[in-house]
Amino acid sequence: MAIGVAMLGFGASGTLLALAGGLEPAAARSWFPCVTMVAAAALVLCPAAADRIVVDPTQLAWNAGAWPRLAAVYLVLSLPFAAGALAVLLALSLDAARPGRVYGASFAGSGLGAAAAVGVLWILPPEHALASPALFAAVAAVWVARWVDWRLPARGLAWLTLVMAVAAVARPPWQFEITPYKGLPQVEAYPEARRTASASSPLGWVVAVDAPAFRYAPGLSLAFTGAFPRQVALFADGQLAGAVANWESDEAALALLDWLPTSLPYALEAPDRVLVIGAGGGTDVWAALAHDAREVTASELLPAMIALTTEAAPRLADSAVRWTTGDARSFVSRTTQRYDLVSIGAAGGMGTSAAGLHALNEDFLHTVEAYTGYLEVLSARGVLAVSRWLTAPPRESVRVILTVAEALRRFSPGSERHGLVVARSWGTVTVLAKPAGFTATDVDALSAWATSRQLDLDWHPDLDAPTARFHFLDRPVLFEAARAAVAGDGEMHRFATAYPFDVSPATDARPYPHHFLRARSLGAFLRTDQGSWLPFAEWGYIALAATLVQSAVLAMVLMLLPVMVGASVGRDRVRLVGYFGAIGLAYLAAEIAAIQQLSLLLGHPVYAVAAVLTALLVGSGAGSLWSDRLSVGAGWAAGAVLAAALATLALVGLPLVHVLQPAPLAVRAGVALGALAPAAVLMGMPFPLGIRQLTGMAPGRIAWAWAANGFSSVVAAPAAALVALEWGSPYVLGSAALAYAGAAMLYRSRAATHLGG
Repeated sequence: MAIGVAMLGFGASGTLLALAGGLEPAAARSWFPCVTMVAAAALVLCPAAADRIVVDPTQLAWNAGAWPRLAAVYLVLSLPFAAGALAVLLALSLDAARPGRVYGASFAGSGLGAAAAVGVLWILPPEHALASPALFAAVAAVWVARWVDWRLPARGLAWLTLVMAVAAVARPPWQFEITPYKGLPQVEAYPEARRTASASSPLGWVVAVDAPAFRYAPGLSLAFTGAFPRQVALFADGQLAGAVANWESDEAALALLDWLPTSLPYALEAPDRVLVIGAGGGTDVWAALAHDAREVTASELLPAMIALTTEAAPRLADSAVRWTTGDARSFVSRTTQRYDLVSIGAAGGMGTSAAGLHALNEDFLHTVEAYTGYLEVLSARGVLAVSRWLTAPPRESVRVILTVAEALRRFSPGSERHGLVVARSWGTVTVLAKPAGFTATDVDALSAWATSRQLDLDWHPDLDAPTARFHFLDRPVLFEAARAAVAGDGEMHRFATAYPFDVSPATDARPYPHHFLRARSLGAFLRTDQGSWLPFAEWGYIALAATLVQSAVLAMVLMLLPVMVGASVGRDRVRLVGYFGAIGLAYLAAEIAAIQQLSLLLGHPVYAVAAVLTALLVGSGAGSLWSDRLSVGAGWAAGAVLAAALATLALVGLPLVHVLQPAPLAVRAGVALGALAPAAVLMGMPFPLGIRQLTGMAPGRIAWAWAANGFSSVVAAPAAALVALEWGSPYVLGSAALAYAGAAMLYRSRAATHLGG
């Protein structure tokens, strides 16, 4: 949505200039400094205005009043981008014979800005960092004001925008509010709750809240009657991420750990080495230590989470616990250690899972490839344990069963028949995978442990019928899912296809393990009574669909606006719109697909966004600059080569990412930037080469091209996200390749010699 907002502004600037018939160089030179000042001021005023528009995305599906508010936010936030893009467009009008220089500078500045954004977020909290772009724009306005004839008033206004930007950084005119559907505002509403720590970085915002009434023990047995320690709640970006307690200071409460479903694998032979993935808070680390694990490796993505955990519980910083900061997938791919247990707990809170707030989150920790990687680091007797929240009807738990079984099948064909166990409490499901197979002795030990804690074993190798004794579902779905999963690919596929929700195993190509709403089922949900489907709705998915519809309508209206005021529509103008629209769509689709795949390679979406935007924009700037030296006829070749390159990347991109995963982060980042650079240079050429074909024609032609490029990008952003969600990133890259191929054909066509007519 953020990308769509930006491109809406870019397209709107082109439409505005097209309606004006373009500007002659003298007029463009006069308006240029004014527009730069407006852009700087808008970067402060528009976010402040948008902050005062209340939008609840959960209302989009049933309250028509939410749509105008969403549209208002969309339009208000697009205004700074419109002003900035208009400044670039005016500069292009001043030097249309050499557009590569101006367009290249714009690209390069955007790329450096993407990198600077990450640096700023290491220094400033998010609400202050939001004002930093206004500083850059205001400095540009001050610089430009030196060149205009009305120098003194211009300088005064430019310096005023700079003062406004500095003031906004110091005291932001907006206040971020966490959605009430996240855990932080809910826990802070508890009696006597107070924040005890807070830290922010580009990787996330971590908050610790001490609330006497807070309890965190996912799936704790209802038969437990012992003591409960004082806990501090931990939140990442407002979402509950766990809890920290110094269990060692309260040995009576330490017994609680043995009543958590995540302790089920300890009913087997005591493990020597344990790997805990997503160890923030340290509860599962304490469980390993309490069950006499000799060595515990704790993997956590956020350094601030580790600092808060080890500060509250000093024992977790001793020699028996080895903390690893960063992406667990990368760690698993390069470690030579073998573990008797790899444990992944039920992160977050049950409510967030049920509300579908994570539906659009790319999560590479719960894909088939991820689980296969965890199995590969197990010892000969090792067990993988994955715990997730139970919802009604079951969704995530069903997907985990199918995904674990598929990973077992890939790792050791046939091992899924004897290597799968599913246990269920009132609120969580724990899936155990043992490639060596669970023996009769193992099953007896697990059954005895589960029975003593009132857990149901929904599946184990000797089970041939449902045997729920403590917690009952309307239908034995978990038993049916496990039975289908171990019966083979065909049976598992039939079960997943027939299930009301999308529970097919998530993969690295389509890493959305928290997305369950089928696109084809959305209409059926909307036709039923609202109260019956609201618990199953995925608000992120609905908001994305709303963004696509809204952006498409806005793009169509604003593209048709010049026609409505009398502009002629001939074959040549259609080719102009088609060419610049195709390259805009292709660029955004390639960008979004690259961000997804590099999120896996670099271990965090923030790193991926920074790397992709920096590489693509700076590289495109260099390509745009170089395009001034090429003949106009080279445009079709750039499109054709890009189509071939992106089609190849769609086929080999993910395998290459898997090969590079064991390398250090600096090496992975370097390879990623190096791999993107050639394509980025080529991606910067089609637009300025197309603009050069319009040289000498009516000034409005360039504005038409700009508008077509911008508005196709508006639609491309949410459309590419939906394609990735439904089919995966390789399909997004394939779509980009097709768009570049179409652009190349338009460029090469007989009439494309004069795209503007």
